[in-house]
Amino acid sequence: MDPESYDAWYHTRRGAWIGNTEFRLLMKMLNPAQNASVLDVGCGTGYFTRRFAGAGFHVTGIDVDANMLAYAQAQSRHIPYVRASATQLPFKDNAFDYVMAITSLCFIQEPLTAIREMRRVCRTSVLLGLLNQRSLLYKDKRDKGAYQGARWDTPGGVKQWGEQMQPPTEPRLGTGVFFAKGHWLARLMEHALPNQLPWGSFIAVSFPKSSDSRLRDTTPTP
Repeated sequence: MDPESYDAWYHTRRGAWIGNTEFRLLMKMLNPAQNASVLDVGCGTGYFTRRFAGAGFHVTGIDVDANMLAYAQAQSRHIPYVRASATQLPFKDNAFDYVMAITSLCFIQEPLTAIREMRRVCRTSVLLGLLNQRSLLYKDKRDKGAYQGARWDTPGGVKQWGEQMQPPTEPRLGTGVFFAKGHWLARLMEHALPNQLPWGSFIAVSFPKSSDSRLRDTTPTP
């Protein structure tokens, strides 16, 4: 999908609802300090990069797709974007307060390699947005459209990733977008269902690296 069409989906009624729902869940899971530095891995068109920047964070976006990066940069000249791979991040250890990858990890064949690299360059925690194999969306959209070739994960599988880290890490998980068609009943039910349920189509995961909540107000230099 071309960058313009991909980003335009977030401006449809359903896309805007899903984007807003996912962003609220991500913010709830992360609970970051104001002015924290954030690296957005696999930023694509920069939708979530811009959302976090608009919330007051110093955000840097990276992606391997030059066309996506060019579109993202055109939408927000003040945000730095870098062309790089998630498995080889061109940053020093502990360069960012937080590192996130929102649905981009679903298209990486070596997710643990990418997560370890993300943990290397973060000080506090890694935040992931994943597609849930235990959801209604999986039954409806797997291998279709923009989901073609995507990996669908499970909460249990994510916990196994934590067990394979050094040292082993217990992730915090939450899910959302339970009925992804976005009709009025879906929007109503979204507020009634707790994020602890394992069936939302969007899994938000926080892998903490440090319990120290004192964050430095710095903007990293690639």
